[in-house]
Amino acid sequence: MGFQRGPKSSPAPDPAASPSRTPSSGSASSPSSKASALARSLGAYFPRSTSAQVRPAAAAARAPPQVAELLRAIEQLQEREARLRVELLEQKILRETVAVVPFLEAELAAKRSELERCRETADRLEAENARLCAELDAAALEVTSRKQRIVELEKEMAELRRQQQEAAAAAASASNEHLETTSIAAPHQAGAERPYILPPPPPSPPAPPFKSKSYFSPASSTPSSPASSSSPPSPSSSTSASSPSCSRSSSDTAAAPPRPRRVVLDLSKLPPIPPPPPPCPPPPPPPPPPPRSSTRTKSSSSPSSGSAAAPPPPPPPPPPPARRPFGAAFPASSGSSGQCVRRVPEVVEFYHSMMRRESKRDGGAAASEAANGVGGVAAARDMIGEIENRSAHLLAIKSDVERQGDFIRFLIKEVEGAAFVNIEDVVSFVKWLDDELSRLVDERAVLKHFEWPEHKADALREAAFGYCDLKKLEGEAASFRDDARQPCAAALKKMQALFEKLEHGVYNLARVRDAATSRYARFQIPWEWMKQDAGIVSQIKLQSVKLAMKYLKRVSSELEAIEGGPEEEELMLQGVRFAFRVHQFAGGFDVDTMRAFQELKEKASMCRIQRQQSRHLRQHRLVART
Repeated sequence: MGFQRGPKSSPAPDPAASPSRTPSSGSASSPSSKASALARSLGAYFPRSTSAQVRPAAAAARAPPQVAELLRAIEQLQEREARLRVELLEQKILRETVAVVPFLEAELAAKRSELERCRETADRLEAENARLCAELDAAALEVTSRKQRIVELEKEMAELRRQQQEAAAAAASASNEHLETTSIAAPHQAGAERPYILPPPPPSPPAPPFKSKSYFSPASSTPSSPASSSSPPSPSSSTSASSPSCSRSSSDTAAAPPRPRRVVLDLSKLPPIPPPPPPCPPPPPPPPPPPRSSTRTKSSSSPSSGSAAAPPPPPPPPPPPARRPFGAAFPASSGSSGQCVRRVPEVVEFYHSMMRRESKRDGGAAASEAANGVGGVAAARDMIGEIENRSAHLLAIKSDVERQGDFIRFLIKEVEGAAFVNIEDVVSFVKWLDDELSRLVDERAVLKHFEWPEHKADALREAAFGYCDLKKLEGEAASFRDDARQPCAAALKKMQALFEKLEHGVYNLARVRDAATSRYARFQIPWEWMKQDAGIVSQIKLQSVKLAMKYLKRVSSELEAIEGGPEEEELMLQGVRFAFRVHQFAGGFDVDTMRAFQELKEKASMCRIQRQQSRHLRQHRLVART
């Protein structure tokens, strides 16, 4: 191989490409021929590409001008190829970058929106923080103002107590002077009832706002005026143990006498428990005392000593009906079980005969389903201490303990000194006590700081609530009316559910009666209403007998309507079962219920005769066919 010159003349060589050419043509031709010969001789051993790659500079120096030109062209092409490769790589990178740009723009927009949301949240939180700080400052100011108001109220209360004591002392001195003058000038009879007009007393200051209306005020050891045996009884009288009044009371009546009030006399004729206390009227004056005698009775002397001079009181109310002594038996009422209800052996016999027939047939239906019975056990006690960790709650409890101390000690005396002979008075007292205790922030948390008679208070509430539950059951049974438009099955089911409520109420009372009787007697709470043959229990049994009469009448009317249907015997058996249960529960039937039972029994006999006749007729027909 090698470079060979063609036959045609080549273009003029570049003068820059052959700088080594000399001007003499003879000397130039010989080296060029030698170089071409050398190139041809070496071309057989070294290819052109190899020689060009290995020794490009030497080859270019020895190569002819065309070869040098080709080499330059090759170098240019290689450089161009390299540039094109770089440009291609740049284009690829640019294309990939352009593809990534939308995603990056979306990410940037999302981050920008999230940043805006965070900025808005931060602004909102700052505003809320500022608002809460303002509320906290306002609450602190309000607490401070309330504390100042409490201090001012305490000062006002102390001033009012001082004025009250001064007014009571002045009234007491005026009363003593007037009593000394009137006892000499005007003799009175021991049984006088008309009050006298006395000079008006000085205006009494209002009672402290936290004081309670007195339901029972403890009696003082100082005797009252001698006219205590001649005044008519009043609902606001007091006994030696406890006495109701309409004035505000403090912890110690001897140290701080209350404002003037009505003096109640002749305590031996009054019941120990009055009805719930009415709103406090203006303080009426006491009646004037008769001449001093030995028939003094104990009363609240400290409040009465300061109430001698006052305007004339209104006419006294009529005396309440006489209360029976504690422990006496209840009088027999016209509707008691002893007079209106008697045992009927026919009911038991008819029931057993029906049950024997049912067991022989072995097809008797099960006992009627029990309806929704009495409500379950009372809900568990309310959670205590739910908000005890809150400082406001603790501060309120502490404030109640400090401010209501006299009031709670007064209630303690009322509960400890309470003695009753009538369960209705217990209900009234418990209602009044609960109303008074409802003023406290937390009853249990406040009362545990005092010597509260919890056992007696719980016994009073238990007796009152138990009696109210039975009274409610008795009223529900008495107001029950059988609706003829209602289907028979639903009506019978409703009556049976009502009877089960009555039965469960009486049985629950009988279960706790033995344990509660001794406890009630120890706390001077009436327990005679829990007897099975007197009081509310006898009324419940009488109402159950009337309910049985309605049940039997409904069964009889339904038997007349179906007239020998397939459910006739089942309905009759259901009526007999219910009548037997009521008979065993109430201890007998009254006249109307017995009449309804006899009607049902006659219808049962007629139905049995008809079934026997139809059975004999079918047998005769079968014999005739055979």
